[in-house]
Amino acid sequence: RDHFPDEWDEFEAEAVAWQEKFTAAMHSGDPMLGLPQGLRMRPGPAAESHAADAESPRGGFGGPNLMPQPLAARRWEFIALALVCCVSALCTLHFAWTRLLPAPQPDWRQGCQQCQPSWWQEFWHWRFQQVAGGDSRDAPPAGMQWEWGDGTNETDWYQASEEFVQDLVRPYADPSLGPVLQLGCGDAPVPEHLQRAGFPFSEHLDIAPEVIQRMRQKYPVEQWPGFTFLVRDFLSQGAPRPLGRFCAVLDKAGIWDWLQEEAPQMLPSLLKLVRQALPPAPAEGVYIIATKLSPPALAETLAAAGGNLGFHVEKSLRLGDAGVAWGYVLSAV
Repeated sequence: RDHFPDEWDEFEAEAVAWQEKFTAAMHSGDPMLGLPQGLRMRPGPAAESHAADAESPRGGFGGPNLMPQPLAARRWEFIALALVCCVSALCTLHFAWTRLLPAPQPDWRQGCQQCQPSWWQEFWHWRFQQVAGGDSRDAPPAGMQWEWGDGTNETDWYQASEEFVQDLVRPYADPSLGPVLQLGCGDAPVPEHLQRAGFPFSEHLDIAPEVIQRMRQKYPVEQWPGFTFLVRDFLSQGAPRPLGRFCAVLDKAGIWDWLQEEAPQMLPSLLKLVRQALPPAPAEGVYIIATKLSPPALAETLAAAGGNLGFHVEKSLRLGDAGVAWGYVLSAV
């Protein structure tokens, strides 16, 4: 004070001015310019008990009562914030589960006997026992009734393999587009009829390993180099890769016949997989089936399956002598 009297008087004047501003802010609750953001003066009992200290520049400006204090959150505010965060997280998870993630699909094979690979494995095991001279009184596995020939070396549904190939496959399938694909080949003689009809390359699928083993023995690759036999679930795996390379897909009393009776809701999926196996437009691939469905029944089945299925019926033909089978050529569109 003695060495710098002017500066000291100026400091005291500024302290008194700040004190007056602090006091006014405390009583009014209004914000005060010059304080750090997020802080304000909070009057309280301590300020009232030390009013005397506030009168002096020392006690007021530097005292504890007028120091800016941060607003501390109360305990219930933390709890409320935590609850809001939890509710928000649950809502986000619910939205993602119901809207963004695909809904789990029910197993369409439930309640369908011939949709089960085990049913076919059991059937073919029984059938080959019959061929080997087993007890003919043994009944096949429970399921639909099928027609097969009297031969002891093959299960030729509807006894019409040669007619099926000569009258439907040969006139409507173009071997220059690629090999033929047969679904559910069984042990019928379709492969050799295809080769005689001008289709040297063909691939034959069945879900029963015992069937494929016997067909490979029946048609060894050394003598029949154009034949391929594969264990494959067509409805689950589709055609062998690459897709779009088969001139025709054959289904002689195979997937189509039992699917339209036991799981007709899967027919659009079957037709989609068949269409993927055939060459893209403008090539004219065909899906050729042999079934017990009459033309009116086929039209009704296709109509019930939905709108644009990617095929139109180009040819209908009665097959066999028993009068129970029909053949159809479905051309890809």
